[in-house]
Amino acid sequence: MAQEVKAEVIEPVNLAKAPKPAIAYTLPTVKIENLENIESFVSSIEWFFGSICIDVDDLEQVKQLRDLRADINKVANAIDDGRKEMDKAINGARAGADKALNDLRDRVKAVYDSTGRQIEEANERQKQARLKLLADEYEAAAPDLMELIPLEVYISKEPKLVSRDKRFTGNKACDLLDEMIADAVHDRERIRDGGEFADEADMVYCKTLDLRAAMDEVDRLKRAKAERESHRQAATLLDVAVGRAHEAVTAANEAEAAKEPQKTETPPQTPPRRFLYRLEFTAEDADATKLWGMAKTLPSFEKKSCKRVMEVK
Repeated sequence: MAQEVKAEVIEPVNLAKAPKPAIAYTLPTVKIENLENIESFVSSIEWFFGSICIDVDDLEQVKQLRDLRADINKVANAIDDGRKEMDKAINGARAGADKALNDLRDRVKAVYDSTGRQIEEANERQKQARLKLLADEYEAAAPDLMELIPLEVYISKEPKLVSRDKRFTGNKACDLLDEMIADAVHDRERIRDGGEFADEADMVYCKTLDLRAAMDEVDRLKRAKAERESHRQAATLLDVAVGRAHEAVTAANEAEAAKEPQKTETPPQTPPRRFLYRLEFTAEDADATKLWGMAKTLPSFEKKSCKRVMEVK
């Protein structure tokens, strides 16, 4: 006859009914039996030394007071030693209970930590499964786009794609990704039809999926180009003006040198030849004023004038 085997039913742990530690202890009762005697002795010390006034110039009196102070300190240390012995005895009585409760707490904490690691592993597995699902969906919908816009960019833009919320299923995540891919294709078409700096704007968009950021990049690059062109034109005009001014100074110096007295044996020198120059340039009033101010410092420009001809676009 076969022996009957009974299965043991293991009841789950009801964490809501965790037993609270029932700690039985008796508050210590401490009595200093000779408190009045010690207090009287301390009062006598206070009275005696409160009435002492030594001659600080008398070395013997100073020595006696120093020796008495050493004895005073011994009395204070004796009182403090008694307090320390009392504290040690009281604290020692509860040390065992403290250790027992701390050990139990640490054991429960260890269980908490181990279960947490399992939850973290489960979350990571769920995340990797969702990423695999999204990657497959991306490859099926727009494989050529994957190199330009990695899947991580979509997740950074919309963290909900990897949400652990049970209401946001994998199918909903794929639908959301498909919508974002369609928006990206449409936005990139707009960007690449933008003409100059379209590549730079597209680079920004592929990193952020932010159309506004891409347009701001175009504006920034256009401003930078205009500033460079303006600077280049101003620098060119200044270089020309400085060169002409340098030539004028050289000519003036040569003319001045020709005025020096000639030796009698030296035949007369031919006067330096002078020519009519006309300088035309386009500039703002402020720049023209600065340039004319520089030119007037040259001798050849004395009693000369400069006037604005007309406005140019």
